[in-house]
Amino acid sequence: MDRWGFMLLLGSAFFNATANTLMKAAFGGRRELLDDGVVLAAVRIVLNPWAIGGIACFGVSFVFLSAALTRVDLSVAYPVMAGVVFLLVLLVSAGYFGEALNGYRLFGIAAILSGIAVISLKG
Repeated sequence: MDRWGFMLLLGSAFFNATANTLMKAAFGGRRELLDDGVVLAAVRIVLNPWAIGGIACFGVSFVFLSAALTRVDLSVAYPVMAGVVFLLVLLVSAGYFGEALNGYRLFGIAAILSGIAVISLKG
């Protein structure tokens, strides 16, 4: 993987993690989102500026990942991008949303990142 490919994957991961964070800010804890049906849920999403920001970030992440795939094998690109997203989301979840960060979660992320490192090795 060359430097540009890696930078594009980092960009994709950053915007993907940001999108997930914005979606959590928009709807986290609001269990009633789907209570009135899918159509009203879609309207609520479209009218929520945090959700619109999240959707836009998903789009930017898609552009970065698409560009990265011109330089990096899919079997390496997606796991690397997803691993960075896991790590960023874990940090934001604990730091910003105050979600629990316990030994099980730390072990899980370490296992995921270890697997990604093995997949990414040339061999």
